[in-house]
Amino acid sequence: DFAEVWYTIRHKSRNEVMRIYDWVIQAAKGAAMGTQTTVDYEVLSGEYELLSNKPLLIAMQKNLERTGGVQYTPEETAFAKKIQSSFAYKVPEPSDAATIKPLDLTSIDKAFYASTDVGDISWTVPTVGMGTATWAPGTPPHSWQAVACGGTDLGFKGMMVAAKTIALTGYDLLTNPQLVQDAKDEFNKARGADFKYKSLVGDRKPPLNYRD
Repeated sequence: DFAEVWYTIRHKSRNEVMRIYDWVIQAAKGAAMGTQTTVDYEVLSGEYELLSNKPLLIAMQKNLERTGGVQYTPEETAFAKKIQSSFAYKVPEPSDAATIKPLDLTSIDKAFYASTDVGDISWTVPTVGMGTATWAPGTPPHSWQAVACGGTDLGFKGMMVAAKTIALTGYDLLTNPQLVQDAKDEFNKARGADFKYKSLVGDRKPPLNYRD
């Protein structure tokens, strides 16, 4: 509904996730033994959680605030309201698209309930991301309403906010060596000295037949 710099997901450690995974496998094997059946399993996918980087978050937030949110024309506001009228729940005002959410570093460990392979990238190089209002406020992702907004000026305006913010942050990285160093220092501290990236799916080939 508003522009926001993404946070990390650290609500569970990787070791805890693997412990639960092993537990599920053991439970499946136990059920198979109890029913005199067999169980087979394979790992089809796996993604690391997003590893946030405070220096990059702060830099991108400043550029997002400098760029500003999405401003709708009266016609665009009318279209957004028409989209919102299809929802069976209370939605924000269309003007909320112009709102920039403050960066709260005290909540940096809050969960980001989505999956993305950018998480793996964030453990190999300092990474930062953001989101902008490319849909009418209150629109759920993966919906026809989101698709309907994406090809309109609502989507294009949100995309331009993102493009400008990313470009300004890229400029900062090219012209401010200290920002680059601070991002690297934070990155190495967060990962730990002994960390070595290893894909959660191992060396297996892509499961292109996963729908079979």
